[in-house]
Amino acid sequence: MKKVLFIGGTGYIGGPILSRLIEHDDPHVRITALVRSPEKATKLKALNVHVDVVAGSHDDAPLVEELAANADVIFSLASSDNLPAVESMLRGLKKRSTDTGVKPSLIHLVSCLCDDAQGMFASEKVYNDLDIASIESIPATQWHRNVDLALVAADAEGYVNTYIVLPSAVYGTPRGLLMDAGVQNPANFAWTHLISVAFKRGAMEIVGEGRNLVTHVDLAELVDLVVLVYETAQAGRVGHGREGYYFSSKGDVAFARIAEVIEARAGPRRVLTQAEVDEHFPGSFLNEFHYWLGANTRGDAARGRTLG
Repeated sequence: MKKVLFIGGTGYIGGPILSRLIEHDDPHVRITALVRSPEKATKLKALNVHVDVVAGSHDDAPLVEELAANADVIFSLASSDNLPAVESMLRGLKKRSTDTGVKPSLIHLVSCLCDDAQGMFASEKVYNDLDIASIESIPATQWHRNVDLALVAADAEGYVNTYIVLPSAVYGTPRGLLMDAGVQNPANFAWTHLISVAFKRGAMEIVGEGRNLVTHVDLAELVDLVVLVYETAQAGRVGHGREGYYFSSKGDVAFARIAEVIEARAGPRRVLTQAEVDEHFPGSFLNEFHYWLGANTRGDAARGRTLG
């Protein structure tokens, strides 16, 4: 019996992936889902599907380590840059490897293909997930990169196979059992927050001139990629560790073009006032949001295409 642990299985991206595995109903797979929201945990249990639901947070290090120590595969889909949570998973998986003599697997969603363009230029740099040297040239200080490096290092130690999927900018409506049951998040938080703030202000927000190019992908295609990585990984037919980066991309669009579409409905672009910053972007959220909105995030999903 293969034991699969889902962390983030009720999120916008994680929900359709968990739904796919539930609907597949493999009798040789036992799924455990760590669910932070008590309400969502109750709803998931009420579906009466073959999922063991554990109510708790991925910030609970002892709990995550315990669950990981009993897992053959982990889907880490809750947070791109929660290094302590990933370290808890890795400690548990290391114990699993020692106890069973079999290397477990960890599939993690993260995105570190960002520069500091601040919306002022379109980069010609396109990262290719088959170009390992190019990926390894990304500085350790890059956003989310610390998690990448921890995963690749763990793989190199030999006790776990790691697979890093970089989702780029994701759009689309989720499909599947958890969406139909109202268990999962129905929309991408970043896009919905950007659009909702624009409508509340009556004005679109843009970083710099919006010249930066954003790689994008439909949610359904991203789900296909993650499931394909999972299936081929179990068959031992796919790269892992430093050769286990999988980009997802359908094309690039200048952020200014996105802004044009939103401002045509919400109102023309205007610089945020301090009062608006305090209301809509508390703490360090504005800096993180602006970094993402103004960055070039270009990637070529060459490795993913080799999988089919």
